[in-house]
Amino acid sequence: MRPLLNEVQLLEDYLKGTLPEDQQLDVEVRLLWDQDVQQKLASQQRAYRALRLFGRRQLRAELEAIHIRLFG
Repeated sequence: MRPLLNEVQLLEDYLKGTLPEDQQLDVEVRLLWDQDVQQKLASQQRAYRALRLFGRRQLRAELEAIHIRLFG
C-alpha cells in the first residue's frame, strides 16, 4: 500500500480505537510533535462527521418519504 494510504488507515484505526497499544502510543507521540499529523487527523475527523451528517439527512429524507406514502 502507498505511504499516504497507510497513514490514512493508521489514523482511521486510531480513531476507531482498534490499534494495538504500541501503535496507539506511537500515533499519540506523533500527534504531540508533528503538526502535519495533527492536521491530517483533524481533517479525517471532519470528513467522518460530514459523512455521518449526510447519512442522517439521507435517512431522514427516506423516512419522510415513507411517512408521506403511508399517511399521505
